[in-house]
Amino acid sequence: MELAIYECLSEQEIISKINDRECFSATILGGAFTLKIEKYLPAMSAAIHNGGQLRPELVENCLLDQSQRYYEEDPHTGSFISEQAITLIAHDSRYEYDLNRNTDECVYETAWGVDVWKAPLTPEAIMKSKAKHAQFYRIVGAIVEALQADFGQCIVYDNHSYNYKRHERQDLPVLNLGTTSVKSEKWRPVIDSWLTCLQAMKVDGIEVTAAENDIFFGKGYLAAFCHGNYDNVLVLATEAKKVFMDELTGCADDKVLPSLQQAYNASIRQHTQSYINEYHGK
Repeated sequence: MELAIYECLSEQEIISKINDRECFSATILGGAFTLKIEKYLPAMSAAIHNGGQLRPELVENCLLDQSQRYYEEDPHTGSFISEQAITLIAHDSRYEYDLNRNTDECVYETAWGVDVWKAPLTPEAIMKSKAKHAQFYRIVGAIVEALQADFGQCIVYDNHSYNYKRHERQDLPVLNLGTTSVKSEKWRPVIDSWLTCLQAMKVDGIEVTAAENDIFFGKGYLAAFCHGNYDNVLVLATEAKKVFMDELTGCADDKVLPSLQQAYNASIRQHTQSYINEYHGK
């Protein structure tokens, strides 16, 4: 099916297209995220901390400049999944609302021990941010419910990055898979096969190491939302060490980054196809 490209769609228009199993690419009204569906497969890839947008009224009130916010965001993670059939990539900064926290706790007052706002946010500003957070998860729900209905089960690649220079450990893994929120042992073979893919990844300029529940444990809200609401959805919460950039200056590594982008996309494709072959017989 040919992919239709839409510049901007409302939540209801996006959900309607999902329910009708249309293939499309659309940015939600307001620009908070972009959803692309090239083909309905039992796998979705998300980059929920990829973005750095902040509403103008929040920029004026923010104690942190763009480079300071960028440090705690997950730049380039959207590019690690861009070649996948179903992608959900956030454009708003986690400093506006953190999609990996629940709706009640998604708006920061302080973050990593630092005050975020010059003046306390108004109830209206907080409500607007929480509404965008809730909207995002209604879209997530629509996608995974459609994939469950079509395939019986599905996986969600939940992709992040992390700063490592502030840690004392020198042996932190390049890739960390967090799985502590997974409820059922039935997913163990899929988890193991993804970890194997991560460990086999070849990236120019670095030696890739991968571990499970080493520095992060998969306790973010995307995993909690899916595992808490759906028995047949597995979230693979994967953190990439910021070896692809200078985490302090924000400058990308022109050798490591393109190689990692290619290797990461290829690894997801390989794992998705293996998952389909094993569990869906296609």
